[in-house]
Amino acid sequence: MGLSFTVGGTRGTFDEGFANEVAGVLDHAFGAEGDWEGVPPRSFGELAGTGWADLQAQAAEELGADAVPNLLALGADGRGAYLPAHVRAVSLPLSAGQALRCASLPGLRRELAELAERWDLPLDDEGLEDLLRVHRDPVDGWVADAPEVISFAQLALAANEAVRRDCPLWLVGAI
Repeated sequence: MGLSFTVGGTRGTFDEGFANEVAGVLDHAFGAEGDWEGVPPRSFGELAGTGWADLQAQAAEELGADAVPNLLALGADGRGAYLPAHVRAVSLPLSAGQALRCASLPGLRRELAELAERWDLPLDDEGLEDLLRVHRDPVDGWVADAPEVISFAQLALAANEAVRRDCPLWLVGAI
């Protein structure tokens, strides 16, 4: 299974026991302000290959690592959450042994806006969906777009939805 983007609460995103633990850790760290549990999840697809790492590397090269702290906060494996709050990147301990990495969704959106301007890419849902639709075209798409552009489009589309729903954007899976 590859890395995927999911917008919503912990329930439906994770199995019940893990969902409750993650929601509890977030409540303890940030208060019960967020809807960590109840928002039904919506998936934005799975990244192919090294798309996440390619996006991080290209963003850091283009803008500098200091300009993309939220994008880089989840690390090369990409697992964690972008929270709908202005928070500093943090790793929170979980009983399973691996920490839950969290960063700011508003901060991520600013970084994506800077990348979109630099790369001349859209940020609106329709433009992002068009990018992904062209990518899926077996004649033109598979070789037309760099992996970081497709990863950007999926991430930006998911971030837009997370902002509208005021809930976390989860990066889950293993690459």
